Amino acid sequence: MTLALILLYVFAQVLLAAWAGRGAKSDADYLVAGRSLGPFAVAMSLFATWFASESLIATSSEVANDGLAGARTEPFAYALGILAIALFFAHRLRSGGYITIADFLRARFGPGTELLAAGVIALSATTWSAAQLYAFATIIAAASPFDFPVALAGATLLVLTYTLFGGLAGDVVTDIVQGVIMIAAMLVLAFLMFDAHGGIAPAIASVRAEAWSFSLPDESWTAWAELWLIPIAGTMVSQEALARTLAARSPEVARRGALAGAGIYLCVGLIPVSFGLFGPSLAPVLGVELGADEAFLPSLASALFPSWLYIIFTGALLSAILSSVDSALLAVSAVATESGYRRIDPDASPRTMLRAARGATVIAGVVAALVAASGESLRDLVLDAGAIAAVLAVPIIMGLAGRGLGTRAGLAAIVVQVAVLGVLDWMLGIEGAFLWMIASGLAVFAGATWAERRALRVVRAEAGRKRQRGGNEAPMTGVKRGYERARKRPKRP
Repeated sequence: MTLALILLYVFAQVLLAAWAGRGAKSDADYLVAGRSLGPFAVAMSLFATWFASESLIATSSEVANDGLAGARTEPFAYALGILAIALFFAHRLRSGGYITIADFLRARFGPGTELLAAGVIALSATTWSAAQLYAFATIIAAASPFDFPVALAGATLLVLTYTLFGGLAGDVVTDIVQGVIMIAAMLVLAFLMFDAHGGIAPAIASVRAEAWSFSLPDESWTAWAELWLIPIAGTMVSQEALARTLAARSPEVARRGALAGAGIYLCVGLIPVSFGLFGPSLAPVLGVELGADEAFLPSLASALFPSWLYIIFTGALLSAILSSVDSALLAVSAVATESGYRRIDPDASPRTMLRAARGATVIAGVVAALVAASGESLRDLVLDAGAIAAVLAVPIIMGLAGRGLGTRAGLAAIVVQVAVLGVLDWMLGIEGAFLWMIASGLAVFAGATWAERRALRVVRAEAGRKRQRGGNEAPMTGVKRGYERARKRPKRP
């Protein structure tokens, strides 16, 4: 029964996405919805895209274990990242008419930086897609006799069908529907939770005192800083999030929509936090044993919901997954098409670019499924995606803020940051690797900019000296040339 309802729900989303994306005739229609979004669509799509499966499952379990310290990443840090998009990025980037953030980096730092940034965006978005496919396959496996690999293959096929038909226009329309379903389902679960407690006041009184702390005992300052900075930096330069502002119908709409999206994300994100704070004390009241880690919220919902209403919780999870995974696949498709295929065939027609974008979506989905099959935890996949995307923060921020920047600074910063993150984090597992990565990126960017400006001053000075020498010789040269012409002119008889 549950599996049939899941399939029915996904099929309805596919039909809705196909209807919304039926008018796509070019890559711009497919990737930025023809730049036609209003502020409400931008806000709801930003919220629904960023409020993914881990926003429900991982956040509630981390708050249940660690108190408010488990809520630093979500909703607070991610909400700050969306707010940064609204304040510093949305208006400027939308004014440039870009399709991807790699387009902006090409305009500021040249094609080499664009290609490297496109690779970073593709890797980050593929990892994010893998996290959502992992969660989707887990739900299908739990509701059916299929094992995880078969469920993952089915989930990937469903998501690809849904994304291919709709593009960003279909994504935005379904984001709005899915966002409403998520909010409604969480409000119902929150009402039942507080009702089981006997009201809000008894629920608050049931929380242990140490759960209200925003820090963990014996937590180092580097770990604390990384927990805040990775999601903030990863969000504000994310192609998935920025695509919504790039699709707005004007720069001001992009800014207003992103501001509203940050507010919605923070307010709705506090609901899973309440599950983690007030849910654990219900175990003895309900006479049940709540699951640990990522099983906490499903077990709480199962204990509170009647069996026929449990599908509401499943619908909330599916909405969170579907509203995020298609956005990530479209991000990969965008950079692969605009920064890759367009270089191979710069004269390609809009229809050809549209086919290339859809082909890139299929490839991204298959690769994401392979990553999801590796078995890494949901939160680890999400943090990996954020850390990868954050290597673009330095060149993007400096590109927006600086003037007279050379072409090599952005490229050098990305290369060094990828190397530092790869060695210190992925190879050695050193705490604070992300902070070292950002520091190295800033240092290299500053050094490369200084070196380029110094070289430019030297070239200009040398050119000035040559012009000065040429100016002193020019009159003599002109006199000599005139004398030679007069000497060779035939005399009058």
